[in-house]
Amino acid sequence: MAMQLVKPEPRHFDEWRRWRIDPDARRFMYLPATGLEAWAGKLLSAKSDLSDRSGELYRWIGEVDGVPLGSLSLSYVDWNHLSCEVGYLVAPEARGKGHGRAMVAATLDLGFAAGLERITAYICTDNEASIRLVEGLGFQREGLLRRHAVIEGQRRDHYLYAMLTDEWRRPSGRAT
Repeated sequence: MAMQLVKPEPRHFDEWRRWRIDPDARRFMYLPATGLEAWAGKLLSAKSDLSDRSGELYRWIGEVDGVPLGSLSLSYVDWNHLSCEVGYLVAPEARGKGHGRAMVAATLDLGFAAGLERITAYICTDNEASIRLVEGLGFQREGLLRRHAVIEGQRRDHYLYAMLTDEWRRPSGRAT
């Protein structure tokens, strides 16, 4: 079955929390591991319908055959400038199997279909898997942001990537 993006529901929180505290994912995250229960409200209150242009954060859970494999977001959505940032978190058991790529591709489809024209991604310079993912989808590296964010108490460099609506070509075989 194909990747589906669904609105987060209470049934997703335990899996989402497990993904967020995974040490391999934590080393690239801006947010502290503590207080994740407080994030349950944020997970569940985020919008998922891009036709409602009143939001700045939209979030989905990627599922195959009803099994949650990761979370996706479009954040800092600016409906005046038609731009935003994509974020994703892939379940540990789903990594390296193409699910992250399918989820991000489906998210780009939604964003560009809703009228967004520019979608960015900020990626730690040592996050090789995410770099391969976005470059494989056709994102262009636009620059290096030195000491861009504090992660686990350390300032970290990030690459800025972007995809423009007229550059987006959905990879074949990745239906949503």
